[in-house]
Amino acid sequence: MSQALLAIAALTLPPLPQVSREVELALAKGVDAARAQQRVRDLVALGPRMGATRSGDAAAQANAEVLRQLGLDVRIVEAPERTAYQPLSWSLRAWRVGAEDQARTLSSAWPWQHSPDAKGEAELALQSSAGVAWLTDRAGRGESAAALVLAEKPTNADGSWPIPGRLREGAKQPCFGISSPDAKVLREWLAAGSRVRVAFELDGETRKAPVRTVLARIPSARGGQPWSADYFLFCAHGDSDSAGPGADDNASGVATVLEIASAWQRAITAGEVPAPPHEIRFAIWGSEISSTADYLATRVPKEGRVLGVINYDQSGFGSGADQVNVEPDDLPANSGLVRALVATMRDHAPADSSAPGAFPARWATNKSLGGTDSYVFSDSAQFRDGGVPSVSVFTSAWGTKGEHKRTPGMPGESWRDSPTVSVDYDLYYHSAGDTPANTTDKEPWNMAWCARVGMIGSLRYLSELK
Repeated sequence: MSQALLAIAALTLPPLPQVSREVELALAKGVDAARAQQRVRDLVALGPRMGATRSGDAAAQANAEVLRQLGLDVRIVEAPERTAYQPLSWSLRAWRVGAEDQARTLSSAWPWQHSPDAKGEAELALQSSAGVAWLTDRAGRGESAAALVLAEKPTNADGSWPIPGRLREGAKQPCFGISSPDAKVLREWLAAGSRVRVAFELDGETRKAPVRTVLARIPSARGGQPWSADYFLFCAHGDSDSAGPGADDNASGVATVLEIASAWQRAITAGEVPAPPHEIRFAIWGSEISSTADYLATRVPKEGRVLGVINYDQSGFGSGADQVNVEPDDLPANSGLVRALVATMRDHAPADSSAPGAFPARWATNKSLGGTDSYVFSDSAQFRDGGVPSVSVFTSAWGTKGEHKRTPGMPGESWRDSPTVSVDYDLYYHSAGDTPANTTDKEPWNMAWCARVGMIGSLRYLSELK
């Protein structure tokens, strides 16, 4: 960061009350990027983790157990029942008649939600008719007589992975999304005059069940009755809201929250840091947005006054850059917390920005973009009227790069003084390609950055509250 930009940042961000550097470093050293990386892998191995599915329940139990083993006070709370679908196992294979030894496994394939169970073999066709495997880009727009539907759209930005869609409940035909390369090969075979056969198998589960959210707490130095004190909340949605693998969106956010809990509680237990000045709580939502809304409606403020919220969503990967963003910076209630988070990154910025360090070398604050759990809080009257901050910390957003107008008077980007702010993206956003190998395994330090910044920044913010 240039001296000129440091001067601009210093003007924009007046000094905060100091938390001792020893405390900050003790918290920071407890964050383990490799542990976060493995937690993402373990969560993805359970399935898409949608609320009310068996993989969602398994993820809630696994996350609760991590927090219990740390010695935290843990609760699993239930939101009302909902109907949810989870694909359990599937396979898709195609070949030209007469060239069966050159069969192509369609490894990119991912079932659309609410696809019925099926097993069989069908002739590939570009028009819908009884009994065929229909290759189309218009899936889900009406009933078909086909035995199977192959949807070549939508895909991620480069077409390498399908984005799972959603069928109406009670659909008669299974539908698989496939990648553009797979669709191209199938179309070329048909264009060459070949007969093409497709073998398919799908086993899924639709069930009605409660949505389970995991809550945990670290008591404050002030004590008080459990689950009734003022508190600061760290949260992330536990489901893959696209119903795909959901490594970056949002097992990475869950792993980040778990790292904060791990590092903070272990440092307290070891006597390296005191108990926090206010209670710290953690929430891993069973379903993005809806579980958060249920929590706000049923538990705030009767289970304690919320002092602030940091939400993590897509905190494990960025396709275009290595940077941490804080959003939104255009809400007055958020200015103090944004200031504390940016000051943390500024004060701990690595001297060498050529390789990943304990803290990011590049950071930015951006205006409201919406679409994540922090807005459930910040859009509410009690947060807005009460001046309570709610922000998201992330390393990518959406599936394409964003460039947005800088909020007047806010930091913007650390590496340049520009009227716009860049927001990095995830090429595999909401697609079947959102796997650990494609995302979080490549950049596990992103989750460690986000955990350290949120943990220390929140402590600085809490230290200046009366």
